[in-house]
Amino acid sequence: MQQIFFLIAVIIVLIAFYIIYRFVFNRDSVNKDILNEPFSESWRKILQDRALYYRNLPDERKKEFEERVKIFLAKKSIKGVDTEINDSDKLLVAASAIIPVFNFPYFIYPNVREVLLYPGSFDDKFQTDDEAGKRDILGIVGDGFMNGVVVLSKPDLEAAFDGLRHRKNVGIHEFVHLIDKADGAVDGVPEKLFEHSYTLPWLKEVRREMRKIKEGRSDINPYALSNDAEFLAVVSEYFFDNPEKLKQRHPELYQSLTKIFRQKPDDYV
Repeated sequence: MQQIFFLIAVIIVLIAFYIIYRFVFNRDSVNKDILNEPFSESWRKILQDRALYYRNLPDERKKEFEERVKIFLAKKSIKGVDTEINDSDKLLVAASAIIPVFNFPYFIYPNVREVLLYPGSFDDKFQTDDEAGKRDILGIVGDGFMNGVVVLSKPDLEAAFDGLRHRKNVGIHEFVHLIDKADGAVDGVPEKLFEHSYTLPWLKEVRREMRKIKEGRSDINPYALSNDAEFLAVVSEYFFDNPEKLKQRHPELYQSLTKIFRQKPDDYV
């Protein structure tokens, strides 16, 4: 009888280990064909034409970016909901994810398993039809039964990656939320990226910049006033899509973001 109990216990442990192994390493979702194939010239041209961040990278860092794209696409599922998607859409999703953590090579978004692209903006029930009423959501990080899922408006994602400078990028916005969420709390303090000692200086900078927005002395999207998490996501869009302008108009904020993301995107301009 003891041997039977021991055998059952061993089986339970092995099953638990297997579940943890699959969760941590995400083996079932890895598309090995993507990892093993060389980065195609057609993919490279899409990034060159549409992703200004990639276009401005030195050649050796472009190779690194491409490898990160392959890893992301191999590990994450990207699907269209009531809309067709192509390689370009998938590459823009991958670029959105990689840009904020480009200098964190081992960060692979463990809290993401799937990205869904919708045919347009949607409401809080993920409805996109005209009868749904107000449809003003361009992207969202899922929670509850949608945990691990990112939803993006495909046309807004594509508009953000047109090879030009912007201050808005829905893809980067939502993936910054996921970085923020990786420490267990979506609070505008991405502790996975910086040391705890930097929390207070960052929050002081947030408060200072929020006052400027309220007083009409800032060109930062007022949506940043929603809360600290939205502030981080909004200014990160600006930081990566138009770093020269952010550095010129908000030098202190720019320097704070270089510490968080450990990169100076204007160096590649």
